[in-house]
Amino acid sequence: MKKLLVVLLAVVVVLSFAKTKLVFWSFMIDDKLWQDIYSQFQKEYPDIEVDFTQLSWANGFDKIVTAIAAGAAPDVVELGNTWVAKFAEDGAIYALSNEEEKMFKDYVGFNTTAYKGKHYGYIWLVGTRAMYYNIDLFVRAGLDPMNPPKTWSETLEAAKKIDALGDDIYGFGLPAGENYSPWQQWFLPAVWGNGGKVVCGADYDKACFNSPKVKEAAKFYQELAKYSLKTKQSDIEKAFGEGRVGMYVGGQWVIGMLNSTYPDLNYWVALVPKPDKGGFHASFAGGEVLAITTQTKNYEAAKKLAYFLLRSDIAMKITKTYAGVVYPSDPKALYDPWFKDNPLHIVFFEQAKTAVPTPPTPAWPKIQALVTEAIEKIILDNADVNKVLDEYNTKIQEVLDEYK
Repeated sequence: MKKLLVVLLAVVVVLSFAKTKLVFWSFMIDDKLWQDIYSQFQKEYPDIEVDFTQLSWANGFDKIVTAIAAGAAPDVVELGNTWVAKFAEDGAIYALSNEEEKMFKDYVGFNTTAYKGKHYGYIWLVGTRAMYYNIDLFVRAGLDPMNPPKTWSETLEAAKKIDALGDDIYGFGLPAGENYSPWQQWFLPAVWGNGGKVVCGADYDKACFNSPKVKEAAKFYQELAKYSLKTKQSDIEKAFGEGRVGMYVGGQWVIGMLNSTYPDLNYWVALVPKPDKGGFHASFAGGEVLAITTQTKNYEAAKKLAYFLLRSDIAMKITKTYAGVVYPSDPKALYDPWFKDNPLHIVFFEQAKTAVPTPPTPAWPKIQALVTEAIEKIILDNADVNKVLDEYNTKIQEVLDEYK
């Protein structure tokens, strides 16, 4: 009897000290940063053990898909916000509860997790684009650098004046010749800011790429292209650093490169210009989402990990480690002293509040390639805007029909 009692007591002791084990996969955290974050997590949640893996952007998406298909998904995983629709449609990740939607509705980028009336995963880190402009070129062109363009017409007028400064100087920089930047940097944000859409309908199953609002934005973009350097985004950034481009739209991660490679460059950033009548300062909403997979056996523990990582003090560790490549979604992060020491980033954080995500449809990867083709015909070939948008509206509808 005594032996049995000792065995039972031993079992109780073992169970009382047993830890819940979680698996967490992330792109934005490396092993060194994870050790810093995890040490704090362990202090607050000593009963939860986390097995961490850093994913590669080269093959991370495929690894997640493969793991889910094999029934070996991590408990918590970082997803790009453009992937949310796919994993939600597949039933691979949990939707937020009504209570959670109320908790996180004011987080920057919350709209990027929406799919068919629900929100999937927690918006964690955000990034967007703003307009860079060369102060010295503004002065030479007779423009007020303290009052950068706020509207399309003001931008076009400024681009004309800067472009007239010399043969090797361009008023603006518009990306072309690559997959994503042609639509991310400004074309689609211009469409969105003007009230236009690429796809519409309750189920995002109807193409509306040739609507009047889209055509209006495209015609402005084509006119701006006359005074622009049209090349790959990296080449535009180089030309801007060399003082040959007056304005361009780019991400906050470029700040570090410009400051280190072109220390004498006199520049600033502003919100992306909006349409002259109505509309808003739209930008592309990039972001990282923490999702709890439906394969987890420890849902409550997984939520504790996600909530911990969402905190502004924890997410700011990532911002500071990577020099502002991404920002916390928690709006309280703006009060961190780091932003006072890095005022350019404040503009991007404010711009992120009006950033727009891509349409939440699994068809988007195919659609975005068509949008890029259309943009390049408009700005490189100077093709008729109406004909191009009609042509590609038909192609987009064909893609959407594949998913019905």
